Amino acid sequence: MSEIRSLTLEDMQALGATTARRGAAAVLKNAMKRRKFGAVRGKGNSGDVDAPAFEVSGTFVFQSYFDDALAEKALLRQSPNQPIVASTLNGGLGTKNPVQVNGYGLGLHPSSETPVAVQFSTGAQQGSSPTYRLRPGQVIWPHGRPGGLTKPGYFSGFNWGLPFGWLGGGSATLVVLRTADAVVTWPTDHIEIVYHRIRLNINTSAEINALISGGKYNGPINWPQRFPWPAAVFGANSLPQGGQPALAIQPTRTALSLRTSSLLAASDMRMYFVGSDPWAQLSTGVIDLTDVRATDIEWGTWSQQAGVMPPFNSAFQTQILTGEAERYAANAGAVVLGAVDAALNDLKVDFVRYGRL
Repeated sequence: MSEIRSLTLEDMQALGATTARRGAAAVLKNAMKRRKFGAVRGKGNSGDVDAPAFEVSGTFVFQSYFDDALAEKALLRQSPNQPIVASTLNGGLGTKNPVQVNGYGLGLHPSSETPVAVQFSTGAQQGSSPTYRLRPGQVIWPHGRPGGLTKPGYFSGFNWGLPFGWLGGGSATLVVLRTADAVVTWPTDHIEIVYHRIRLNINTSAEINALISGGKYNGPINWPQRFPWPAAVFGANSLPQGGQPALAIQPTRTALSLRTSSLLAASDMRMYFVGSDPWAQLSTGVIDLTDVRATDIEWGTWSQQAGVMPPFNSAFQTQILTGEAERYAANAGAVVLGAVDAALNDLKVDFVRYGRL
């Protein structure tokens, strides 16, 4: 067993001691108990004392992308039986070896651009924990605070990555709190994050009518706001990768880009919301796919700057919706675009959707 030495004032301060609240004798007694436990478990004498917070970072590919043909099916493959997306495991390295850093708490830094999923390797206990989802700014102590010699409360490592069903991506930084008294103070305002990307066609009247069967919408489902998205399918073969929703987004704004290098006159596009949750959900919980709401969006005259060379001579115009249109979810419904003006017939629009968790 490792030798247990006397503690100095610096030791007690490193342990998070607050002498105004607890006497020095109580601090010493509790610290000695923790040292004894560490020695029994094979942890170093200074395992908690010399353990500053530790950061782990990763950058993840967006799990939804733009494709002319695939539209709502332009999703990266995720295995429904894996709560952490395999391609993003441990910061996108794909390794099955957990991050070997012990600690008591784990926080997802509020500047992170995505939620993450974490599975802990337990300390004095056996096996692994369930998989937890963390949003930016959230901190978790998976085993609670230490409770004497029999409940140490620490974990010995963890696996992490994007949670199954998430369709965004970006950077994420985890902060490992390695001592029991470690505390973080982060702002409560949640940053906007990208949660979905999709490319949609601007349909003619005939193309819209082809989506109707039996007096109701019978086209693809494409406008989720809860993840995992039950209707999610990916690829040309429409392979299912839906799941039970666990994360809900508060939408804030939607960016649009019209994929044409020239528009001779201002033209209107109609954005139809079919089976949108707040409008179309019946008392039984069923979504009414005969319920359609709409708003018009104007695209302005557009031409390229004279004399610029590729790729700047093919730039697409963009705009951002911050009013009503970005608010409506259609988890079991869809957004359908219509060409009010013929100049927009069968052009494509890219959408980037932002929100807060």
